[in-house]
Amino acid sequence: MYKIISGKFETGNAEQQMGYKQLFGEDKIQYKFDLYFHWYNLVHEMGHCLVEKYGIELSKVQEEMFVNEFAVGYYRYVGETGRLSELEKYLKGVIDQVPSPVPEGCTFTEFYESIWGTEALMNVMLYGYFQLNSVLEAMKKEVDFKDIADTFGVTIKQAEVKECKEEIVSGNAEIFLDTAIENIKAFGFEVPEIKLELADNPMIQCAQSDE
Repeated sequence: MYKIISGKFETGNAEQQMGYKQLFGEDKIQYKFDLYFHWYNLVHEMGHCLVEKYGIELSKVQEEMFVNEFAVGYYRYVGETGRLSELEKYLKGVIDQVPSPVPEGCTFTEFYESIWGTEALMNVMLYGYFQLNSVLEAMKKEVDFKDIADTFGVTIKQAEVKECKEEIVSGNAEIFLDTAIENIKAFGFEVPEIKLELADNPMIQCAQSDE
């Protein structure tokens, strides 16, 4: 069994909230946080669970890039292009305002491979730049979800897509996750049991094996 732990912005302390305000900007910060973490990132984290279940071997940086392609590909495949476009607009706004931390002569991937697992990556801005830019890269690549499924050895089955148009708030995160799980199963994936745990600390965003 797996557990996705997702912290809430509204219950974070001033210091924790400030890190995200610096990253996303203060305008509509609650909505931007929830759109990213309590809508998009739930499928990103599910991607990590599936990578482990299917035994796909990737470096940590490659895995992050891949599960972003998985999440973007899934949401495009089920027709959630409106919310994806909205997210893309917000992320571009962030990336355009944040100076790239990648040194000259080093690629984005090389730089983050070199600091992965070190104290340097604990910086919200540095890690945030990596994650947000990785999402934008996945959006640019536009990898077909059927090709992503092939990586898992899955041929997508025709299935009726279950829609979820609930309001983007932390209280609906479980509905978004459960809807995505139902759809992914219907497409032919073997999905392990995945539970969602909402946490008070907004810095905690991860998936872990609960065995």
